[in-house]
Amino acid sequence: MVSRKIVACNNTQKYAETPKQRPQAKTRRRIYGKTPYASNPPDRTARNLKNMKHLKKNTFCFAVSIIFCVVGFQSVDARYTADFLTLGVGARALAMGGAGTTLSDNAYAPYWNPAGLGQLTRYEVSFMHSTLNGEDAYDFLSYIHPLKKRGAIGISWLRVGVDDIPITSLPVVSRPVGPANRPEVVGSFNNTDNAFLLAHGWRLPTFRGIDLHLGGTLKLLYMSGYRSTNAIGGGADIGIIAMTNPEKPHQLRLGLQASDTFTTKLYWNTPPPSADLTSHTETILPQLKVGIATIHALPIFRSTLIFALDTYIQNRGGSGTKSDVEAPQGSPVELHAGAEWTLFDLLALRIGMAERSGSLESVRQLTAGVGLNLRFVTGAGAGLDYAFANHPALGGSHRISLRIRF
Repeated sequence: MVSRKIVACNNTQKYAETPKQRPQAKTRRRIYGKTPYASNPPDRTARNLKNMKHLKKNTFCFAVSIIFCVVGFQSVDARYTADFLTLGVGARALAMGGAGTTLSDNAYAPYWNPAGLGQLTRYEVSFMHSTLNGEDAYDFLSYIHPLKKRGAIGISWLRVGVDDIPITSLPVVSRPVGPANRPEVVGSFNNTDNAFLLAHGWRLPTFRGIDLHLGGTLKLLYMSGYRSTNAIGGGADIGIIAMTNPEKPHQLRLGLQASDTFTTKLYWNTPPPSADLTSHTETILPQLKVGIATIHALPIFRSTLIFALDTYIQNRGGSGTKSDVEAPQGSPVELHAGAEWTLFDLLALRIGMAERSGSLESVRQLTAGVGLNLRFVTGAGAGLDYAFANHPALGGSHRISLRIRF
């Protein structure tokens, strides 16, 4: 009898509470189309929201810290050291005026923005070759290795140099040059600049339809010249990419990259060029790149239209004692803009403009190019890209790059 009363009391209490809960449940079902907390109980939902808030806060603090790291070095001496790192890689981005901060979804991500590695799920190899001013050989080689649920890593090599530069000598140094005293080639040397990049990028959980990607690049610099003159140094880059849902026909991307985030030092094995200089080092100051891109899927010709804009914010300082090269006096801000129209996911037409800052004045370059994309049933593919850049003083340059994804 006692147990029966308890059961009756429990049933009475249960059915007494049901009428109070059912109207609320019906109301929520009518508004949201499902029973509240059907998939996530209240405690789990609250915990997820709390984690997202922490993630959003940490990402914001991470971005702000990068900006302060870059801006905070404005008082340090700025020099055009290792300027070969500013030439850009990949014919696609170069044909779009160098606006590659947000479009680094290929093997060129270790250079443009390591956060783009978080979008890659397949192995990829890329190669680019070009000549600068008809003399310098400009090459870039990169390999991407995807990781399970941890993004991807990239290994790249960038080289700019002039090979086999002749070394001449006069048979009789004390006599002037003439038919009987002609210079003779006694040897040769190479003048090269090298950068070795190791990058890692990964994807963060989607928050309110926005995908976040983070990445970093470690780089080793090595330069060599006449009579075993060389320099070695190292630095790091950090990048962020935020994008809306890629499944939608219109997508917005925002990117940020801090090059040489903590400054990069180059240590030379040569003596000081003058008695006034007390250091054998050169400093590469941080540079901030901010980019925005819009991607639109169009029904006509099953095409995709992309607009991209990058802003480079450089550190420029006054005189100092760390180098005998005068600081460039051009504008500290560069603009790079470009557009791409891809037809049938096969043929890409590109155009762009780059406003580069020189040592005396800014130079505006017009760029253009085409690309051919091939995709196979297995998901593998290949791409061949060509870019042309016109320089008002030095003429035009051609660049070709190849991408293979497997």
